[in-house]
Amino acid sequence: MNRTLLFYLMTLWVCFAPSSTKGQPYYFKHYETDDGLVNNSVNAITQDHNGFMWIGTRGGLNRFDGYTFKAFSNQISQRGNLWNNFITAIAEDKKGMLWIGTGKGLFMYNPFTEILTPLLIGPQVYINGFVIDDRDNLWLLGQNRLYLYNQRSKQIEDLKIHVSRIAKNFDGNLLLGNYDGMLFRCDTRTKAVTQTRAIDPRVAPNLRAITEIYPINQEVVFIGYKQGLITYNLQTRETKSIPLKSDTDNGVLVRDICLSKENEYWIATENGLYIYDLKKDSLIRLTKRQGDPYAISDNSIYSLFKDKVGDMWVGTYFGGLNYHSQQNARFEKFYPIPMKNSLSGNAISEVWDDHSRFLYIGTEDGGLNRLDKKTKKIINYTADPKHNGGFYSNIHSLAGFGNQLFLGSYFHGMQIMDRKKGRVTDIFKVINEPGEHGSDFVLSICSTRDKSLIVGTTGDHGGLYRYISKKKAFSRFKQIPLGSTIYHILEDHQGKLWAGLKSQTAVYIDPQTGQYGKMVFGDPANEASVHYILEDSSHALWFSTVGAGLMRLAPDRKTLKKFTIKQGLPSDVLFGMLEDDKKQLWVGSSNGLVCLDLRTEKIKVYTQANGLITNQFNFNSACKSIDGKLYFGSVKGLIAFDPGKLHQRDPAPEISFTSLQINNSEVSAAGPNSPLRHAITHTDTLILGPEQRNFSIEFASLNFSSAKATRYQYRMRGLDRAWSYSNTNRKAYFTDLSPGRYTLTVKASSNVGTWVSKERSLYIEVLPPFWRSEVAYLLYVFFTCLIIYLIFHQYHTFQKKRNLAELKLFEHQKQKEIYQAKIEFFTHIAHEIQTPLTLISVPVTRVLKQADDYPALKKSLLMIGKYTNRLVDLTHQLLDFRQTEKEEFGLNFVNVDINQLIGELVESYHDLALEDNISLKFELPEETIIAFVDREAFIKICSNLISNAVKYARCKVNITLCALAQNQFSLILENDGKAIPDEYQEKIFQPFFRLKTTEKAGTGIGLSLARSLTELHSGTLILSSGKTDQIIFVLTLPLHQQHEFNLSTWKNIYPHEQ
Repeated sequence: MNRTLLFYLMTLWVCFAPSSTKGQPYYFKHYETDDGLVNNSVNAITQDHNGFMWIGTRGGLNRFDGYTFKAFSNQISQRGNLWNNFITAIAEDKKGMLWIGTGKGLFMYNPFTEILTPLLIGPQVYINGFVIDDRDNLWLLGQNRLYLYNQRSKQIEDLKIHVSRIAKNFDGNLLLGNYDGMLFRCDTRTKAVTQTRAIDPRVAPNLRAITEIYPINQEVVFIGYKQGLITYNLQTRETKSIPLKSDTDNGVLVRDICLSKENEYWIATENGLYIYDLKKDSLIRLTKRQGDPYAISDNSIYSLFKDKVGDMWVGTYFGGLNYHSQQNARFEKFYPIPMKNSLSGNAISEVWDDHSRFLYIGTEDGGLNRLDKKTKKIINYTADPKHNGGFYSNIHSLAGFGNQLFLGSYFHGMQIMDRKKGRVTDIFKVINEPGEHGSDFVLSICSTRDKSLIVGTTGDHGGLYRYISKKKAFSRFKQIPLGSTIYHILEDHQGKLWAGLKSQTAVYIDPQTGQYGKMVFGDPANEASVHYILEDSSHALWFSTVGAGLMRLAPDRKTLKKFTIKQGLPSDVLFGMLEDDKKQLWVGSSNGLVCLDLRTEKIKVYTQANGLITNQFNFNSACKSIDGKLYFGSVKGLIAFDPGKLHQRDPAPEISFTSLQINNSEVSAAGPNSPLRHAITHTDTLILGPEQRNFSIEFASLNFSSAKATRYQYRMRGLDRAWSYSNTNRKAYFTDLSPGRYTLTVKASSNVGTWVSKERSLYIEVLPPFWRSEVAYLLYVFFTCLIIYLIFHQYHTFQKKRNLAELKLFEHQKQKEIYQAKIEFFTHIAHEIQTPLTLISVPVTRVLKQADDYPALKKSLLMIGKYTNRLVDLTHQLLDFRQTEKEEFGLNFVNVDINQLIGELVESYHDLALEDNISLKFELPEETIIAFVDREAFIKICSNLISNAVKYARCKVNITLCALAQNQFSLILENDGKAIPDEYQEKIFQPFFRLKTTEKAGTGIGLSLARSLTELHSGTLILSSGKTDQIIFVLTLPLHQQHEFNLSTWKNIYPHEQ
């Protein structure tokens, strides 16, 4: 036998069986791609100073906060992304920068900006690993070549040393290993390198490669290589082999090592996870167990990491990320898996402790099991009643005396087991008193202090019985009628028996006196049954019900107190109960494990997030061991725990803000229009624009052991006075937040009170829209003052104008009064002289007829007649004008030949024009104009206009009649009289107005009367006098009228057609 063979034989000799034969003392939670991990191959793990876990995989980088994995991967659209998704190593420097080794170079992640930056001057090759020394310099292996990157000078140096592994020793210097098993020591200050052989030269050259170096202290290090693990003394150069057992004769490839707690080292290999106790020199191997949800998920393990609280993280090649929590490991778990040394069933119905070494576990789906509390070895008793000494699979109750174990089963009565032989010795198919019907469904068994056995059954003939061992018969307690269901039986300190029944009912019996009674805790119509009864150390009785909560009957048996969901229970469906040594009541429920402090009545609830195997417990399955450990059965197995260890204070995790969403979109520091100057995790102040008032902020306590059980409270100062509580939602939502200054404060706590975090605050300012900004308010003040000034200015201007208007109105009223006085005066005069003038004109006309023979007299008479008629016409005009002013002048529109009428009027003024040497010309249209006018009114209009034209003309008067479009005609009178100034062109139409410059006599009412009559015809009369020797009057009238005006009333008529 050569020396190499001897070496391998010695290695195999010291190996021992894997820990699976002794139970699974380590429980792992698994995270895979279904949970958000980018890839199941985990190469590197670290934790930053904020508490986030960073996971490097073959498919990218993840940041984990206990709830979600945030991915950083090679994405073209992502700013500052990775060039390569193969992550090989991760470490944080003193500045908080994260350095990431990839398959194509080294990257730096800035957590303040969330930007990844490549080290461009570094080797763009596969990074085997790196360490950061005490001066923050990076020593990295690029394609197995050693480089030094100085962060201060930004320079990189190739040290031209080929190594396979790098580590930092306790003295700050480097330890390096190569592929030939050589160990190098490098001084980080002088760069001096010394080497020595670490791996035995007898090992084959292709198996000598050093794959891991982990310092134990300044003198001794672990060295892992392709064939196993050794310890190496740097001073004495002594080596010691650590035997790592594998499933084959081949050696074990070591990939990583990590200290988990004092003297305990975890060793990652290709053949599972090894846990080595340095002090005891003992080794445990953990491997993947098919069907075991808490075992390591893969045997090929690549990375290990211990976080700040001492929990362990394991990266595997195929099985993703594994997490082991020391806190959750306080609940020991026993459950069925398709291997030896596990429970035979899931639904644990009853647990009985023999108060020495063994715990008997009855299941409803797998029969009976026995647990060695010391070695954790489990024996499954054959669930085959047909087999001699076999057991039934559906067990509902257990109790024992000495070597005997009594088993109550479903529809198969009761069995008696010889515990030493491990077989059934007696079977009672039916539990009954001789001569009565009985039941084969044994729900409960109670062993009393006097070694009596009390049995409770259910069914049509169920009842409460005492087992008489000598006679192997049963005696029924007649106080409880047949047909009852006995869920649980208890003997109190006085020796009384208590039985739990249906309808919130409990019955007590004194076996000595036969005295009995019944207690109903609620409405008998409520079907809630009493499933468990416990007497605590103060002799108070506790009753757990299925549907009605928990009842406490005081030691005096008079006072009853009820606990339900309202008092803090997670459910009103309750099962087994136990009191621990610290006066705490533990109750299994359908929604977690309840801990009720009997002194303060404070309630805590443990859930699956705290390490339970499930939240659903099962009937009657509770047992307290002699060492104080509590056992509770559930529908998925059995848990065991030491109550004193559960309430240990745990370190409080840090709270971090993990995400900001504005208008339902994720916002990052590098994003467009982002209010973040730094990543939200490093932000203390947040300034939001008016369009960013709808936002949500996510937070996490970075508590990885029981993240889902963490309770959060948050409050927005400036908006809320009270705290908002949340057990599941980690987001604070704010909608249409008013502009202002706020402070969001968040704090977290354990659901069982083992830690309370510090508060984390974020100052938030919501800017107002411009119209609500300070600048806007200054402008509002300015414009308000300006408006007030303008209002006062306008008011004064208005008052001034009003005063002027009132003055003008006063003057107008005065003028109107004068005008009215003139009208009244002239009208009165007209009425007074109208009759005398008529009386004068009649005799003058008579005398003229007789004065032909007296030419001189006739001439005088003609003059008298002429002016008499003139006065008569003037009085008529004055009276007509008076009527138009009073709107009493009625018009009668008739067909009139305008050409003929105007021709006759013009002809009548020829003589007058000749007397004044005025040329009078009249132009008519070719077509005859027929219009509906009031003949008399129209003659008065035209007579006034022609008379004025002749009167004020110098040499000529031109009169033109023409037809217009839109059923109108126009009469234009033009003379060469003296022009009328523009400012008087409208005033001449006012009554009694006369120009001071005129030398002609007149009354001043002719033009006013003409315009009034024109307007009554719905026409217009205007004056145009633009030249110094030209006056033009234009009369425009419609051809048709819509109304006819009689002298007294108005009458609608239909329009006439030409």
